[in-house]
Amino acid sequence: MINSVFSKHHSEDADIIFLDKEQNIDSGENTTYMDMFLEIESCRYHIEYQLLEGNMAIRMVEYGMKETIRGLRQNGDITRVSDGRYEIEIIMPLQAVVFLAGANKEDKITVNLHLPNGKMVTYELPCISASETVSELSRKKMYLLIPFQQVQLYSRMLKAKHYTKRTKLKLAEALYHFKLDAKKELDNLHENGILNANEVELLVTSLHNIEDNLLNNDDLIREKVTEMGDEDYVALSDRLIQQGIEQGIEQGIKQGIKQGMEKGAKQNLLLQIAKKLQKGKSLAQIADECEISQGEAQKYISEIQDSK
Repeated sequence: MINSVFSKHHSEDADIIFLDKEQNIDSGENTTYMDMFLEIESCRYHIEYQLLEGNMAIRMVEYGMKETIRGLRQNGDITRVSDGRYEIEIIMPLQAVVFLAGANKEDKITVNLHLPNGKMVTYELPCISASETVSELSRKKMYLLIPFQQVQLYSRMLKAKHYTKRTKLKLAEALYHFKLDAKKELDNLHENGILNANEVELLVTSLHNIEDNLLNNDDLIREKVTEMGDEDYVALSDRLIQQGIEQGIEQGIKQGIKQGMEKGAKQNLLLQIAKKLQKGKSLAQIADECEISQGEAQKYISEIQDSK
């Protein structure tokens, strides 16, 4: 996504360093937090995720300037002398805003800074919208945003309890058809070798988690979506699980076949338990269906929750 948004060419195996997102320049100042702040090959990137439409211009400039000042103070380079003059080098991180719902109508944010000497400095940063279709996000290599496409229904789901039954059924259908579109695209990405099994499984899990949060707003919509079924998701997940087991066995040939099979079996069990948790099943039900003790089930559940 970084390469696509910022027109960069970082290699897929480039090291990614996640930097401190906390911003606090002075001890008496309120602390702010950036959503994502990372470094790849000496380039620093700052990305904010915005749920609804809004003017992000001031916030982005504020975040960028705070980070610049913090870096200058930490490095002891707030000023330096050049030809008898004091100068400060202001190096802003590359920034972008991702609008998760309520698509921003522009593809960039523009800030015009008018200086006292009459000059104007124009600062532009890109905007990305998760409201585009699943296939369009895929075409732009914005794979990480595919799960957020269904967030377009967020504001409507918040008001779901006030809707008629007919409107609720339409919302349930919209969520279900998003499932089908997302599954088809993820399946295609996997079949063509663009995303590996682990990457697709991560996106499938994210899709389930976001959908589950949306469905918390209305029992009838949850019931109807559940009735429609998620066989496509299950089929895709099961195939990915099987591939994960096969990869584990192949790796086990080098490190010990037994170790590889145990790893594959555990991964399979963890994924099955995760899916049962998403469906709201109790500890006792999970233990019974997986044929393990409740103590073992609780241990695996804790492992899943700690990995989030």
